[in-house]
Amino acid sequence: MRNLREQLAEVSGDLDRYVTVLAEHLDSAIQYERITHALRDADRRQDAIAWARRGLTAKPGWPHTDRLRDTLVGMLLADGQSGAAAEVRRDEFARHPTATAYRALAEVEADDPAPWAPAILTERVARQPAYVGELLDVLSILGRHDEAWKIAQQHRTSLGDQQWLRLLKQRRTEHPEDVLAPYQDMIEQHVLNSADKHRYRRAVALLPNLRDAYAKAGDQTAFAAYLESLRARHTRRPTFIKTLDTADLLAS
Repeated sequence: MRNLREQLAEVSGDLDRYVTVLAEHLDSAIQYERITHALRDADRRQDAIAWARRGLTAKPGWPHTDRLRDTLVGMLLADGQSGAAAEVRRDEFARHPTATAYRALAEVEADDPAPWAPAILTERVARQPAYVGELLDVLSILGRHDEAWKIAQQHRTSLGDQQWLRLLKQRRTEHPEDVLAPYQDMIEQHVLNSADKHRYRRAVALLPNLRDAYAKAGDQTAFAAYLESLRARHTRRPTFIKTLDTADLLAS
């Protein structure tokens, strides 16, 4: 019955009637989005902006709210209200500080991409350590790589392996000596992780990165010595030794 009433209101050509019917069931961000789009498409932009703001206030963290927020920001920018668009992005970052929210904010504040953002995330990390990944991403976007590296070391246990590997890759370009021990630790952890049937392949896959770090650090013989030590420590793991030999890491 509800869908039928909405359909009839839509085909009637009476926009205010259609909005009124949609507004009877404001139970999701999608409903606000439908009203906003209908008003926007009818060139009633100020009404559309008002409904989009209303939806963000009513359903700030609901599914599809991001789409409603993007629509609002787009309308504000088209209307020449860049300051208001930036305020929408700032409010969302303050509510839910993530790297995604920061990138969206930086797009509308290109001349001054929210240098205060890391402070908000630092405070959030103190209460919720899981946010450290978001903090590191924002610091990397800002080019504050040394700060990101220091924080990452302090919160290593809160980081996923993929983010840690991205940081190691970034760090080994200019400070290869800093990543030698971390790579070795990861390799050892993979070899010893009996719960992972792909552990040996994962360990060996990291060895070229370690080899590259040794080369950048200017130590041409250390990698061969490390491989010899690695082999000696795990000589009783024939499958690992076979995987290691197949990689032929000293040939290139």
